[in-house]
Amino acid sequence: MTKPLYKSLRDSFDRDIYLPQCGIQAAPAVVSEIRSAEDLAALEGAQPPQNAILRLDSALSVCDASGAPLLPLYDALKLCARTVPILYFSSEGAIDALTRFTDENNLADAILCTTYECRDLLRRAYERMPLLRGLLDCRATDVDRVKLGETVKNGATAIILSPDAATEERVHFFNTRFIHVITSDEHGFDTTAHSGVNGIITADLAGAYAFLNSFPENSVLRKKKLVAHKGFTEGGRYPDNTTDATVAAGRNHFDAVEIDVKLTTDDTIIVTHNPTTKGEFDGDIIAPEEHDYETISHLRRTHHPEYTGMDRFDDLMHAMKSYPDTPLVVEFKPGAKYHSIERMIRIADEIFCDEASQQDCVSIMCVLDPGLKYVHDHIPYMPLSHCEGGKTVPEAPKTRFEAEDRLYRVALLTAGCAAGYNCEESRISRLFNEYAKFRMLTVFPWSFSWTKWENVGELNDATYQSGYVMWTTDHGERYMHLPVKITAIPPRDAKEPFTPRALMHFRDGRTEETDCTLLTLSGEVTAHEDGRVSVSASARVMYALKLDLHFGDSYTIYTAPTEL
Repeated sequence: MTKPLYKSLRDSFDRDIYLPQCGIQAAPAVVSEIRSAEDLAALEGAQPPQNAILRLDSALSVCDASGAPLLPLYDALKLCARTVPILYFSSEGAIDALTRFTDENNLADAILCTTYECRDLLRRAYERMPLLRGLLDCRATDVDRVKLGETVKNGATAIILSPDAATEERVHFFNTRFIHVITSDEHGFDTTAHSGVNGIITADLAGAYAFLNSFPENSVLRKKKLVAHKGFTEGGRYPDNTTDATVAAGRNHFDAVEIDVKLTTDDTIIVTHNPTTKGEFDGDIIAPEEHDYETISHLRRTHHPEYTGMDRFDDLMHAMKSYPDTPLVVEFKPGAKYHSIERMIRIADEIFCDEASQQDCVSIMCVLDPGLKYVHDHIPYMPLSHCEGGKTVPEAPKTRFEAEDRLYRVALLTAGCAAGYNCEESRISRLFNEYAKFRMLTVFPWSFSWTKWENVGELNDATYQSGYVMWTTDHGERYMHLPVKITAIPPRDAKEPFTPRALMHFRDGRTEETDCTLLTLSGEVTAHEDGRVSVSASARVMYALKLDLHFGDSYTIYTAPTEL
């Protein structure tokens, strides 16, 4: 046997993965499907793919498009010095061989992949190789049959969809449940990138990187996703962590809503955050987990006396049934008696399975790392996230090594899960987010959002355009005036000078026309002195709209590519 690829599991994360100079926030990863010797050679090129799909036979040879072996897996992985490999298998024999291979080579920095029809193989592979993440190829499957729960419980943290199935709506659905979506560039790299996918399979690596590099700094191609922290209080109208605040988040079209839950002595799950009632409720200071629900229900809120008690989790879940497009991020917060998590998860599972409840939930655990695995073992159909904060968290990684070191630890905590990493924005960085993306890990930060806007507004603005798939804030009302997307309004005659205009679409369903500029993808566009433009022959463009935030920062959103 040749020497191991890595000296240790930690070393397997220490890769100098290719990062293009790109002005797009949350740009899709460039993925190559290895089908020929030329594709293999590209792994050592100046601009290698960020992920590479290696199709394996039972002897662990990488195969070409016809199924003929190209070279052994070991030799192929040596070419992946700047690429995270995706190991595509289709048989039980390949799992046996891969298990031996990963053990002998300390391989941890790779993605396991098979078809949706063989998803049980992925689960068995994960059980034997728990450090590797999972990917399901759903291109040959009716997308309506691809169920979130089935995907998650079989260990998948990402899926491959056909180009026609990877619509903005479907990509958004899976992304807000921590599932990465990959598709091919069959409809053109520019059109596919605008759908918001996390990765694009392409044979034209140079063309893909040239497209990504053509955008100015702070360009946005995907919908900005806002998570309402403890619900949406609408400027203090509702108390946080209540059914009313959670429903308000759904009514105002937030992309998700985060709540906190605890367990009473009589096994009622209640919606609350703090360990005691201090500062939130009148009367004696008590720990909610040390009392039954009857006692809790008589508490009166200090700043909202019209609200008594703490809401029941099952009531909140029933109320959110009317807002299926706003998934719940449920943070389990057991107190000092950590064993209560076992009862809490058992009861929560019954609530999640109740047909009267909203079905799309994501669970996260705060600080108590073993609890994350416990949740996954007992509710395997639920996406998970690790929540981290406080003084024990190191500063944001400033180097590749620091980013990889943090990623290694988070990946171990969330191995085998469709997973996210929820952390203070000031403790992570764009660099960390990029490296996490190639490992199919979703980073969604929070930014000290419970503090008054005048103290943290600038930090919230920075987080809003920092390139993460979504982020958590108490100050969502400050961003409701920004359009979530724009669509082009075609000119009557592009050969005559015209002012580009687009339709802005807002969260509440409103639309409004606005003037735009153009980003030219191909062809020639003539700019006139009066600010208008014209096209002599034909051109492929994206309409661009620059949007200002509150503290001098701005970003630009784009329409889908259009022909003029």
